[in-house]
Amino acid sequence: MSEHDLLSESEAYLDGLFGAGAGHRHTTYLDALPHSELREQLHRAHAWAARDEHLSVPEHYLIGMSVLYALRAYGPAGMFARTLLLLDVSEPTVIEAVARLAIWIGPVQAGEAAGHLTRAIADYHARGLGSMDAWLPGVADHVKGACHD
Repeated sequence: MSEHDLLSESEAYLDGLFGAGAGHRHTTYLDALPHSELREQLHRAHAWAARDEHLSVPEHYLIGMSVLYALRAYGPAGMFARTLLLLDVSEPTVIEAVARLAIWIGPVQAGEAAGHLTRAIADYHARGLGSMDAWLPGVADHVKGACHD
């Protein structure tokens, strides 16, 4: 796949999730990363996530969120949690996935993750798509109905 095709596929996927222009805005965010291979890998991840013949997009984000919380990558995990809410995955489902991390990572660690999740959920309810501004700069200002509450 050419770099142009990869970029187009990545941006189209993000536009489908977050609204027209979101892909370009996220590319602008990624362009600030200092390593071209890292940027390419992130675009490849988007292109792969768009393929839903075996996993739906919400299933992909639920797995990703759980792994990121288990790894204590709370910022990206919170963004994935917000994405799940935007995709109309129920809040109890998102909470249950993090609670069940206790089986694998222990209750104290899962409790810490749940605290971060609670803040991400509250932020999403307060600011809607604006709560994702770190990864999607300005998207909430340009997408109709961006406050999804």
